Amino acid sequence: MTTLVWLQRELRIDELPALQSALENDGSVIVAYFHDDRFQVGQANSAWLAQSLLTLKQDYERRGGELWLVAGDFSSSLDELIERFAIKQINYSYQVGEPFVAMQQIALQVCQKHQIALQPFYSEFLFQPEQMLNLQNKPYLVFTPFYKSLSKKRFQITPLSATQKDLSATANIAVPKNHAVLPESLQRLLDQPWAQKVMAHWSVGEKQAWQHAEQFIANHLESYLEERDFPSIAATSCLSAPLHFGELTLKSLYFYMLVRIENGQLNEEFAMGWFRQLVWKEFARHLLYWFPQLQTEPFQTKYAQMQWDQRADIMMRWQQGLTGIPIIDAGMRELWQTGVMHNRVRMLVASLLTKNLNQHWLAGKQWFDDTLVDADPANNIMGWQWVAGCGVDAAPYYRLFNPVTQSLKFDAKGRYLRKWLPELAALSDKAIHEPWNHAMECQMKGITLGEQYPHPMVDLQQSRKQHLERVELLKQINATS
Repeated sequence: MTTLVWLQRELRIDELPALQSALENDGSVIVAYFHDDRFQVGQANSAWLAQSLLTLKQDYERRGGELWLVAGDFSSSLDELIERFAIKQINYSYQVGEPFVAMQQIALQVCQKHQIALQPFYSEFLFQPEQMLNLQNKPYLVFTPFYKSLSKKRFQITPLSATQKDLSATANIAVPKNHAVLPESLQRLLDQPWAQKVMAHWSVGEKQAWQHAEQFIANHLESYLEERDFPSIAATSCLSAPLHFGELTLKSLYFYMLVRIENGQLNEEFAMGWFRQLVWKEFARHLLYWFPQLQTEPFQTKYAQMQWDQRADIMMRWQQGLTGIPIIDAGMRELWQTGVMHNRVRMLVASLLTKNLNQHWLAGKQWFDDTLVDADPANNIMGWQWVAGCGVDAAPYYRLFNPVTQSLKFDAKGRYLRKWLPELAALSDKAIHEPWNHAMECQMKGITLGEQYPHPMVDLQQSRKQHLERVELLKQINATS
């Protein structure tokens, strides 16, 4: 019997139940990643994917196994492998969001055609969505009660099974030459200067993810809750991309910390404080599982009639970090150069785009999809709808983050701004946050607004007033419809 282990974004060997289950069966195992350009994810995401696949392939080979990299039409490729190698079962880790749900539906149709089993594993969840319902047997729509319920049940979280060291069963069938190399479109992407610049900031793969996690837990966990909101401090774990690609999992991190809490190596308060933030990822995945329409539609349907400007020139200035508002521009430039952005700054740039600039949240989401190495369908959707005020547990429509106030509070010394906006580095700690209010100092430092750095593209107070007026109008429209 030949079993196919189909990888989507669980790019690891250890603690992968879909793989271990296949290895426990008699017979050969094919471990394959299928790359269909029709289901391509964002550019930065794809760059990480490509590098992680190459690393994973090397990891398999070191342990006597093989990883297949199959390019082409997914349905046809899967159909061909099933017929050619008499595959009797396909194991996979269930994923939410697109393109994963669409591919899982195709896989189901192909398996039904061949009358073989398609076996899902829920290793990327702490709990299956059906296990996390409220007293009314419905999904949680607010994070706090979701987390409280999960916390009460956390000792019911089951650890992932270890993967045996012998992977020789995955090498019983010789890998065809065309399935032994990185798909051409991914290789082309890796060869692009922008992708190389972004990936130079990262070390990818299962081993590297765990090394990074262990270092963070050992050295930064105690200060995390106190420092996580300050973008100039390296206080966060930077594990969002490894978690997205399944190089490690929430379950694995939880049990890693639990063991150290029990033997006195970790402070439980600090550990669970960080774990609470990680559970937002679980919450987002559960929401998208129950409400797949969130990928294109607001959860609060009354916002579907919101009148957005949808102007390409505004989007371009925002994307390029040329809004004239330093904390916004610093964040957007950090994103372009590194493929990530500090989480608090993500909220600020999203708030400005959707509320002050009146651009559709989907336009911002799509830019993040394309430029974030950690772009996750569930997290990204939840974040954008939260800021725009149209999601579950969303920020109130009248809450606009003032980027200047936030910048002064969380980057008082301007270290983050100076790192990403060198043209403003000479300004004082006060002036750098709002140079338009410090014309004399700008002149003294040789900075001319509109030349070295742009004028603000929007008046923050006036645009706040206009946003509130738009929402009031929307409320009137909904009341009469």
